[in-house]
Amino acid sequence: MKIRSISAIATALVLAASIGVQSASAELDGLRSKIPFEFYAAGKLFPAGTYVVSQVNATTLRLEDSLGNGVFIAAGRESARMEEGNWIVFHQYGQRSFLAGAYWSGSSISLNVPASRSEREVAKVASQPSPIRIAAR
Repeated sequence: MKIRSISAIATALVLAASIGVQSASAELDGLRSKIPFEFYAAGKLFPAGTYVVSQVNATTLRLEDSLGNGVFIAAGRESARMEEGNWIVFHQYGQRSFLAGAYWSGSSISLNVPASRSEREVAKVASQPSPIRIAAR
């Protein structure tokens, strides 16, 4: 009888934890925005267009175009000041732009994309990047 009770309690705790994880990740899904310039992400050049950035897990973003084609991008979590609005963030060096991260409204966490090798090479010869924030919904 004790084993059955312990098993029932353990099952209830696992279910409660999984519901909490799902609702926490649902808060950070699907930032959709029209990006008015071409940009680099995951070592690839993306044309201007409509994109969705979503959180796959604590360290991975997915960037997807309007046709459903996408790439996975490693990202780091960072504490952020809570702000209104959803944002997709880019670093811009002259005419070259690089995906830099995403911020979800009301969250104290932002997901930041580490600088790629090509961004680091551009940064060596360019001045400081201009941070560009594109509103998302």
